[in-house]
Amino acid sequence: MHPKNLLLAVLATLLLVSCGSPLEKKDLKTCTKISGVPGPEDLDLIEIDKKPTLLISVHNRRNMESIGWISTLDLNMPVADQKPIPIQTKYPENFRPHGISFAKVNGKDTLAVISHTLTSDKPHTIEIFERIGSNQWTHTKTLSDPLLTGPNDIFMNSKGEIFASNDRGPENKFMQYVNMIFKNGTADIAYYDGNKFANLNQKVVLGNGIFLREENGDEILYRSVFSEAAISVFKIIRENGNLSLEFRKKIDLGSGPDNIMPDAEGNLWVAAHPSTLKFLKHASSNQNLAPSQVYKIDAKTNAVELIYSNEGSEIPAASTGLVSGDRIYISQVFEDFLLTCSKP
Repeated sequence: MHPKNLLLAVLATLLLVSCGSPLEKKDLKTCTKISGVPGPEDLDLIEIDKKPTLLISVHNRRNMESIGWISTLDLNMPVADQKPIPIQTKYPENFRPHGISFAKVNGKDTLAVISHTLTSDKPHTIEIFERIGSNQWTHTKTLSDPLLTGPNDIFMNSKGEIFASNDRGPENKFMQYVNMIFKNGTADIAYYDGNKFANLNQKVVLGNGIFLREENGDEILYRSVFSEAAISVFKIIRENGNLSLEFRKKIDLGSGPDNIMPDAEGNLWVAAHPSTLKFLKHASSNQNLAPSQVYKIDAKTNAVELIYSNEGSEIPAASTGLVSGDRIYISQVFEDFLLTCSKP
């Protein structure tokens, strides 16, 4: 969830998920904080030199003028020795990373990164990097388009196609307030086919995490819809060179879903924000805690299980839950650390 979407500051508490219900607490075991990554909002997994490695989007999101970077974390090392290392590259100007997605495109390790440039002509871009060494990457391309109205999360596949989930539409701030009041969704999915962008005509109030995979021969897309406290599931239809989405179902969480990550068994792990009001207060000051939850969605049944729930003292405003081996890594929006615990 993008921290400075505070255009919703008053209305979000009325229109979105719970702002103060009693929180069920559910702990994980052997948890350790890994510091050195302010605002590690999104994560992805890659193998570097045959070692599982975490990619981390890093940006001090309480100071949006600051510049961010991408770090890696060698998960092959003992947890006590795992330290984030900024990747070596020449970042594009005004680089403020948000959602990230890794794929092997045309045989090359490729990373797509949403960047909020804060410039008037191209306020949001997608930056493409390719790995050229152990921890060395080169910036190869900048993508921009008016359809990137407020990209929050991103998914790139092995074809180089990109799906960007917007959390707002193209309207001005006043109309964003109006649309929130009337629950008029304007946040679409921007699809890049390798040459041009198009909208997929799936407009919601506050889109968030996005994930795509093949299931039983079909391409299935999952999208977090924060305002509905649910994940929408679509089948991708490809006809005559065009791509569209066919709605399949919703998976209700009862909490505002953020990023969506798979594990080795095909289960999906979703971090979620159970209190919009507390999240917004936390965005203003780290003295205010924001609760964190992580859910697991069963690969076969889509049954939802609450895996982790904390009022924010251990980790506030969790944004991603990623499983690697016998550990889970939980990121968050504002503070300077990841949390890793034993996988339940």
